[in-house]
Amino acid sequence: MNDDKTELEKAARGISSHAAQKASLRILVVDDALDLRDIIVNNLIRSGYEKVDAASDGAEAWQKLLKTHYDLVITDHKMPKVTGLELIRQMRDQAMWQPVILVSGLMPSEELQRIPELCIDAMLAKPFTAAELLTTMENLLRVIENPKVMNENQMLKTRARPTAPAQVQKKSQTRILLVDDDRDFRELQSDLLTSAGYEVESAIDGAAGWEALRTNDYDLVITDNHMPKMTGLEMIENLQAAHMTVPVIMATGNLPTEEFARRPWLKPEATLQRPYTDGELLATVRNVLDPDDGMDDRKEALLPKYL
Repeated sequence: MNDDKTELEKAARGISSHAAQKASLRILVVDDALDLRDIIVNNLIRSGYEKVDAASDGAEAWQKLLKTHYDLVITDHKMPKVTGLELIRQMRDQAMWQPVILVSGLMPSEELQRIPELCIDAMLAKPFTAAELLTTMENLLRVIENPKVMNENQMLKTRARPTAPAQVQKKSQTRILLVDDDRDFRELQSDLLTSAGYEVESAIDGAAGWEALRTNDYDLVITDNHMPKMTGLEMIENLQAAHMTVPVIMATGNLPTEEFARRPWLKPEATLQRPYTDGELLATVRNVLDPDDGMDDRKEALLPKYL
């Protein structure tokens, strides 16, 4: 009975602490569409975020940023005077590293690829629901609450320049996280990768996979998509929000192609449609870890299918 009471007290303290953190965060919402801007602001306030300011475009937002410290910026891209990306560039140039959520009807994918140093924490394609925005913000809150992830995130942002890819480690040093709710399939894939010389750890679903990623370092993640508690796509979204740059292979029976088309920045480094052969999996792993050797591996995997 005492144990139950203790657990309830801990849970209550956790809820209270989380609510207090939400109430203390100062948020800036930037959008030239008045109706949408008001809807976002009102939803945030109703959800417990008490300190929410608004700006009608990037220029007004920049003036507010110069005068007030914000813990989070939510900004549209296509706006008069100063676009969302221009605003974010100004912020990063002035060492303003607070988290940013980019919301836009048309994501500037090519520009984002050219300037990764903008370090955008999350992106939402319009139209989005209030629930989608709040979930994205909750993911960022979890990152803020995790000292290890925050330290890694700050190191990335402080560096703030694209760097050359690190030298690929040898197989015996390569750590792979395998995330799949099908135990038999997970064990078969783990045995295959281990026999190929990789160090493999496994997680039973997306939530367990995300917890492992928050506490351990991996060179590669191989994940199913449709899993209880957290899907593979949601796990990728968390990785991007935390600026964790571990590559991902999504290996699943039904690839979320429509979601990739709607939010292309969530597309992983590689995908595999089940059923696939052992050779295809190993070739894809080698190609992601060492792209220079990928062409030979892809040929090797495809030969048995076409002979």
